[in-house]
Amino acid sequence: MSGFDPQMAPNLFFGEFTKIKVVDPAVPTPPMVGNLVIDPTKPFSIEIEWKLSGFFVPLWLAALGGSWVVEAYAESIGPGQEKRISLVNVPVGPAVQPKTYSVTMPVAANELQEHTSGPGGPSGVYKLTITAFLNSSLGVPGYDIAGFAEGPVIRAENPI
Repeated sequence: MSGFDPQMAPNLFFGEFTKIKVVDPAVPTPPMVGNLVIDPTKPFSIEIEWKLSGFFVPLWLAALGGSWVVEAYAESIGPGQEKRISLVNVPVGPAVQPKTYSVTMPVAANELQEHTSGPGGPSGVYKLTITAFLNSSLGVPGYDIAGFAEGPVIRAENPI
């Protein structure tokens, strides 16, 4: 599920995430392929794209400027961690419409716990959530732009 706020009629202001892909650069699999089972002892990345379209997009982006704060969160399915696993800043750039953003978010090794058998151990299964936030200081009624997307479910499992 993906959504942006504000969300007006599609021809005025519309935002959506168009890509969330977990990439495991580990060998021996072909390099840089999508993978939903990651080795928690190695870094991986998440490729994100989102698109804004509509009449008000150039005006809104020009007024706000600055940088998007893009965050990736992992929520455990069953026992385990719930935490932010990556944060990047993405410059707003030229205020055009439609506007597409693309970023690769690095996730450091050992950010997620591997599955452990037993009732109290971490499940090692995580649902990813991505947020993109552009802050406004223009006052009431508030002109922030916020996007949220549920990403894939992944499993942290050491291949050895």
